[in-house]
Amino acid sequence: MKDRPITPQQVKALQAQFHKMGFSDEDRHGFISQFTSGRTDSTAGLTKEEAGLLLTRFNREEADRLRKQARALVKQIFSLSFRISCLNKNYTNDTEADFEMNKAKINQFCRTRSKFRKNLTEMSLEELKEVKRQFEAMARKEE
Repeated sequence: MKDRPITPQQVKALQAQFHKMGFSDEDRHGFISQFTSGRTDSTAGLTKEEAGLLLTRFNREEADRLRKQARALVKQIFSLSFRISCLNKNYTNDTEADFEMNKAKINQFCRTRSKFRKNLTEMSLEELKEVKRQFEAMARKEE
C-alpha cells in the first residue's frame, strides 16, 4: 500500500508548530530525519500519517502545558481567597468539607462578581489570569 503524501495544511501546521517551539531550520531537519529514521529531513517528505502523529504529539504536549499553567493559577487564586474577607478570610481548610465550602464560595463569587460570570474551573487560561489580577487587587485593598 502506497503511503499518502502530507497535505499542504499539515505542512503549514507543522511549520508553524516548529517555529512556535523555537526550532531553527537545521534543528527541524535533524528532528524530522531522526523521527523518520533518516528517510527524509523535510516536512514535505513526511507521509500524511507521520505528520498526523507529530501534530497529535505536539498538540498533546501543548494541552498538558496549558493545563499545568491553569492548575497553578487556580491554586494561586485559592490561596489569595484566604486574604479576602468576603471569601475565605478567617476560615480553615482542614477538612474535605471545609475545602469544598471554600471552593463553592470562590465559584459563587466568580459567577456573580467576576468579569466572566462562570465557575473558576470553566475559565480559560486568559480568564484565570484576569481573575487572579482581580483577587490580587482585592487582597491588596484589605492589607
